[in-house]
Amino acid sequence: MNKINDTVIKNCISANIKNLNSVFVFPTQISASMWADKALEFSGAACVALERFIAWDEFKGASIRSQHQDKNSIPSTLRTIFAENLILQNSVSPFLKSIITQEFAQSATRFSTWIAKILPSLSMWKTNIEKKNITVDEEDQDFLEVYKRYKEFLDNNNLFDPAWETPPFKPDGNKYFIFFPEILMDYAEYQNILESSNDITVIHIDEDSKNAEKPDGHFYANSRVELKDVMHYLWNIHNDKKVPWNKIAISVPDMDTYGPYLERDLDRYEIPHVLRTGRPLSANGAGLLFSQLRNCCSEDFSYDSIKTLLLNKELPWKEPAAIDMLINFGRENNCLCSYEYNGKKIDVWKESFKYPVDSSSVERIEPLYKDLIFFTEKIVKSKSFSEIRTNYFLFREKFFDFAKEDFPLENDKILSRCISELGGLIDLEVNFLDSGIFNIPSFYNFFCDYLDGIMYVPQNSSRGVQILPFKTAACAPFDVHVVVDASQNNTSVVYKQLSFLRDDKRKVLGFVNDSNITENFILLYAMNSQKDAFFTCSEKTIDAYAFTNSYLNQVDHRPYSKSFVPGYAENDPFTEELNAYLSNDKRKLPEKIFRVQKTGFDNWEKCERSDQEIIPSVKKSVSEKIDNSLFKNEKVSVTVSDLKRFYECPRAFMMGSVFDVYKEDSAATLVNQFAIGNLYHWILEKYFTALKDRSMPVMYDASIKSISDEQKKVLIDSVKYGIESFHASHLAVQLYKSSMAAIENVIVNAVNVFSKTFNGYMVSEIEKDYESNEDDFIFKTRIDCMLVSPDGELVIVDFKSTKNSIPYNAFWDGQAESVPNFQLPVYKYVVDKKLKQTQKVSACVFFVLRDAEFLVMYSDIDDIKIKDDVNEKFLMTQNRCLELAKKYADYARKHEFSPALLKLSYSACSGCNYKSICRRIFTVSPAWD
Repeated sequence: MNKINDTVIKNCISANIKNLNSVFVFPTQISASMWADKALEFSGAACVALERFIAWDEFKGASIRSQHQDKNSIPSTLRTIFAENLILQNSVSPFLKSIITQEFAQSATRFSTWIAKILPSLSMWKTNIEKKNITVDEEDQDFLEVYKRYKEFLDNNNLFDPAWETPPFKPDGNKYFIFFPEILMDYAEYQNILESSNDITVIHIDEDSKNAEKPDGHFYANSRVELKDVMHYLWNIHNDKKVPWNKIAISVPDMDTYGPYLERDLDRYEIPHVLRTGRPLSANGAGLLFSQLRNCCSEDFSYDSIKTLLLNKELPWKEPAAIDMLINFGRENNCLCSYEYNGKKIDVWKESFKYPVDSSSVERIEPLYKDLIFFTEKIVKSKSFSEIRTNYFLFREKFFDFAKEDFPLENDKILSRCISELGGLIDLEVNFLDSGIFNIPSFYNFFCDYLDGIMYVPQNSSRGVQILPFKTAACAPFDVHVVVDASQNNTSVVYKQLSFLRDDKRKVLGFVNDSNITENFILLYAMNSQKDAFFTCSEKTIDAYAFTNSYLNQVDHRPYSKSFVPGYAENDPFTEELNAYLSNDKRKLPEKIFRVQKTGFDNWEKCERSDQEIIPSVKKSVSEKIDNSLFKNEKVSVTVSDLKRFYECPRAFMMGSVFDVYKEDSAATLVNQFAIGNLYHWILEKYFTALKDRSMPVMYDASIKSISDEQKKVLIDSVKYGIESFHASHLAVQLYKSSMAAIENVIVNAVNVFSKTFNGYMVSEIEKDYESNEDDFIFKTRIDCMLVSPDGELVIVDFKSTKNSIPYNAFWDGQAESVPNFQLPVYKYVVDKKLKQTQKVSACVFFVLRDAEFLVMYSDIDDIKIKDDVNEKFLMTQNRCLELAKKYADYARKHEFSPALLKLSYSACSGCNYKSICRRIFTVSPAWD
């Protein structure tokens, strides 16, 4: 069978290039420009005029004209504005019944884009309806109403819609050669008039090409291997076939998914490249400004909307320090969102400024917040496009500093382009103001949505492999075309006329077979590859599973396949380097490496060969920090929390408890996860303090199955006062006030159960600090509650909010490496030592408030029952705690905080917030793919 080639293009250009009235029309501008350059190589012409090589869209505009020469073509943007106005009219007095049901007429603004898209097709639809003499239904009546109103708007404003015309071809003395129009979506509309003209020659894909061998489609196990093989293929053709980098094109069907990975690998393998694809203006960092301003207003300046706007580092904010302070204030004060209370709207930020958790920054950041609200609302609530521009410059003057050295020029260009597009809307507004269609729901929303559809391609003067969207360069004469991710799904191209109709209606109108031109694009890529075409696909893509396009001949590179064929990446420097290090065999190191590998090795070697001794000034500073944090009166200060954190991981303890290094978290929550537990403790502290101050014992009245009325009043007052005086954010306090009944129920139920067990006991201490001086360290504890029985026995009670707060491994299991819970054993030891021989603790219990349940850890009191071996386990655990405390004090004195002090598991390290700093390594599997 024959192979696909581009002879048909070259023959046509060579035969007609010397006729100066010959014009060659290609599907895209990049194809036209490249064939103009290519023609100099084979046509015999010494030079060519670029205007003789044009794109299809340019040809339509210049040679296929409307019969209405006195009218102007409607801009596509004006269609959308018309659709916005149409929906607004329908919301005031509904006239659409089916495509927008009347019950949703008031909230149908998002339909404007869809209506704008179907406007060009309504004329074809109406013609076919009339030709087929079809009885219209309710949906068709709606389309006819939209058609009528749109036609009336066009006629009243001296406009025409090109898609509604049956335009003649106007001879202009040129001979046109149109290449491969079968891949153009709208060619069918012009086919008859063009192919009947003597001045136009249409060149289709020839039958020999369609009957030629299928191009190869290289199939891989996953996209990582696929892209690696593409990199080696590119180096192969560049070195062996001497193909210049700028003569290679990589076409990508899904640029959003594959693009970042492709660029990363091109950088790693040192292949120069140029990204020739655009992104919406609103998808770029600086271009996001306008949608972020809108979100602030639509979300009533919620924490997330303000954080997203102000932490957009692509914008030249004047006061970044004040911005950070405002974000931190919002997080600490739970400024999640504003709310309504008793029919009144409450701005959570303004209320938090009145009652802040920390008032130190309020004076500086409150004006910033007020200015942000004022200028943002001013721009978002603009009543015209020109007003948006005016208010934008006011906002810019207030908040931005374009003279900042770290503000990229590219971001300035993006913002300028956004304002330039706004200028185009202003021109339309001025020119068509009298038409009445600029009565739209929101000018600012329209502007933001408009930016979503404007593509921005950064100007790039560098040379290298061209990265392009799929289909764009199918007809361009690159030496090598590479199409990655050439799966059946991503490379299928089907054109569907009147797609806004249901399939049954399209069938009645005669639109049965949709145009599947997938094969044509595959053939054109192969045809226009001057030296080679390389199609790739993987079974497991970045985001799905896939199989090779059916128009490709699959070459299987999956190692587990029976038809396995080796790829280009058999000798990959990165893989060889990895295997050499894993096997500790220098002979396996690659002969050549890339710059990124050398840089990585040099950095590693520099660290390995550098003097391990810490700089004296740094060592001194670190030592002083450790001593100041952990020592008191030349002794190590030991708390239960310190022991718990240290024996979870010494290095994590050092980072968090000594150096105050914490993972950055800018997320705001409704309330702190520990806040409700702290509130319960605060309320009980108030209650038991009141009992102690009044010398009232804990009393339970069995006849009413409750505490006495007097104590219940004290308890209810403690709940109310506790919530009012609780140190928390404004939003948290308001939430607790609204939940006071529920909180009261939990506390009352818990106190009832507590009082029943400790009926007649007196409150000895509440939230009391105790210290115990040991030989080389000081124990420091805080007891939640200590009671005295009528017989003078002491009971330590530790309050827990939920059962989950009680450790599973409360007792030591006797294993050398295990660590028990330190809390109650240490509390008893410290209190006993403090009281010496005068008294001793006779019971230690956890009390769960939510469930009103006890967990007895130790008891010598007959009324507090325990299992036979509990006291023995408790005392053994206490001895273990003392032993671990001494070891901790010894490590702290030596400043030893290495993870190697403990046998830490992979699961413990994998979830650690400090793993990126610590870099502790585990080999979890011997197998590498």
